[in-house]
Amino acid sequence: MTMRRFLILALSLIGLFDSIYLLWVYTSPSHPLVCLGTGCDVARASSYSQLWGLPLPLFGVAMYGALALLAFGESLGGSVLYAVIRYATLAIAAVGFIASLVLSGIEAFVLHAWCAWCVLSAVTVVLIFAFAIYGVARPGPPPQGSAALSAARGQFILFILALIIGIPAFIRLSRSGEAVPAPQQPAAAALDARLVRPASHATGDLQSPVTVVEFGDLECPMCGLAQKTVLKMLQQYGRKVRFVFRHFPLTSIHPQAEKAAEATECAGEQGKFWQAEELFYQKQPDLSVDALKRYAAQLGLDTQKFDECLSSGRMAARVQQDIADAKALGVHWPPTFFVGHQMLIGAPDYTELSHLLDQQLADHAAVAASAQTPGSSSAPSTSPAKPSASASSGTAAAPLGSSPFPSSNPGTTLGGNVFSQAQPQSALACNPDEAKLEQPTLIHTPEAEKLFKSDPKPLFVDVRSAQDFAKGHIPGAINIPVEEIQQKWNTLPRNQVIVFYEGGERSGSPDDVCAFSRAAARIALSNGFDKARVKVYQEGLKGWESAGLPVAR
Repeated sequence: MTMRRFLILALSLIGLFDSIYLLWVYTSPSHPLVCLGTGCDVARASSYSQLWGLPLPLFGVAMYGALALLAFGESLGGSVLYAVIRYATLAIAAVGFIASLVLSGIEAFVLHAWCAWCVLSAVTVVLIFAFAIYGVARPGPPPQGSAALSAARGQFILFILALIIGIPAFIRLSRSGEAVPAPQQPAAAALDARLVRPASHATGDLQSPVTVVEFGDLECPMCGLAQKTVLKMLQQYGRKVRFVFRHFPLTSIHPQAEKAAEATECAGEQGKFWQAEELFYQKQPDLSVDALKRYAAQLGLDTQKFDECLSSGRMAARVQQDIADAKALGVHWPPTFFVGHQMLIGAPDYTELSHLLDQQLADHAAVAASAQTPGSSSAPSTSPAKPSASASSGTAAAPLGSSPFPSSNPGTTLGGNVFSQAQPQSALACNPDEAKLEQPTLIHTPEAEKLFKSDPKPLFVDVRSAQDFAKGHIPGAINIPVEEIQQKWNTLPRNQVIVFYEGGERSGSPDDVCAFSRAAARIALSNGFDKARVKVYQEGLKGWESAGLPVAR
């Protein structure tokens, strides 16, 4: 029986090393990954690499750590805890065994790729499960006296040897392997073939030489913020540029986004794609199927036709085509824009966007003027080829010079020079990798109230717009809109508890990693703020008001 405990501890330490290494890899796409073949990269990039917004290896660390402690505790627990520890070991190993079966099935039948590190973990937990069953079936007498001390001594020596071997091995692994490459500008041929399809929805000047294409996610709050810039752009440039919207639902963290995308296509069948897109952005907190059907009635659609279209799933292929094109063009997260052939990642700053559009329009005007001059030659256009207006619109275009959306509400847009870099703004990007970063502590209304009444008081930071802040906020709170956090984080005190919050309509979900309050808190953490002093009030102002707490106006 001593050998059984020794083997369980040894296997648990192997599994712990495996999980810690994978957790380190999963916390950042820039970390190199050592693996045999490409299965590890496929597993890391898939939506199955997370559970409840947390990287899957984190659960492995917790499981193997618990098994190692139980194996060590069985030697010293005495007769009272002997049976309890054996059954606890069996229960944890059984959960790990079932999880490994499920994950191995996903690798075999869904991903069609095998991750060597995942296989190692699966084999390890199967062996631990087998030894745990044996320990319950044939328990033997509990170790006592000198036998218990001898067993504990041997396990402690094993632990020391694991550290001596594991630490250098981890350092070696962390310096080897290949990092995930940064997104690159797609080739011109791929852009011409995939950027705009004949059935893509377009509005504005359908004959313009300058095309702006957005790959967006209707449930993504950053896309909702980018929508304000798009509306303003269409108001100012509706007579000059063509705007195309394509779907890129990030289903791993936005489970309602894909069905919402299909719903806009169903609305498009009745000539109201753009109205549906704008309304769904406004209704991001609830994009369930039942809610989508209510919104269809609100838009004045034939609800019977809409319901049949949505239930049939016949628009799924169109959404999947957009997703396939996006991935082929190197799009990894929404929103991603293309102005001409230039990829721009993140929610755009309107000033920079307008500057870029003016520049491209001026370049095309110069080429056109040069072409009309006798004896001159013009350079070929670099913008995507434009189908005819009837083919490219996918729906009726709005009158030139007016927004195609029924209720435009341009507001504050994101700053931060997002168009001058290939990567999105740190912590503000809406992508699965954000779930792998260090996350702030989430608190609920009772703890927020307790902090509010404590001495010294924390600093509440409202990340909504100035207009929303003026309508009502937690007393004593300051207002730093989320789009300004990148520039103003250094104005926050480091020696005081900081509580970020927003309206509460979206941020109430525990897995909503894209919530603005959490994005703002991640920026603080990434800049060295003490995690113990950075918190996010999950229910936000909505929860505060519901609890009958005071609101300043």
